[in-house]
Amino acid sequence: MTDRIDTPRTQTILVIDDDPDIRKLLKLALSEVGYDVQVAQDGDAGLAIAKQEQCALAIVDLFMPGKEGLETILALRREVPAIKLIAMSGGSGHTDLLSVAASFGADQTIHKPYELDTLLALIAALLPKQ
Repeated sequence: MTDRIDTPRTQTILVIDDDPDIRKLLKLALSEVGYDVQVAQDGDAGLAIAKQEQCALAIVDLFMPGKEGLETILALRREVPAIKLIAMSGGSGHTDLLSVAASFGADQTIHKPYELDTLLALIAALLPKQ
């Protein structure tokens, strides 16, 4: 079986979200297009994984219990400076928070709900083909 030309070779993406359904959905969807996916239910767990694994990119929800998304983005930038970051948030009025996330170091932002193709395009723009 040959690799598709547009399929990445096991770059690791870390999904940090307190919603188990979102973690499960993104793990499944990103795995199906060829990424290795790690998941964390909060910022502290996500930071621990990012420091142990070779994660190329993290998708960080802004609203989580414990270490929330903005704190997590700052910590990831400090502890794992090479990691690419996508901040995500849903609901009305969160556009301003996404702007704050960008100023804190998120490379891209996305508003929930989003189309999977939109997220995949953001990831592809941030991660070089291997």
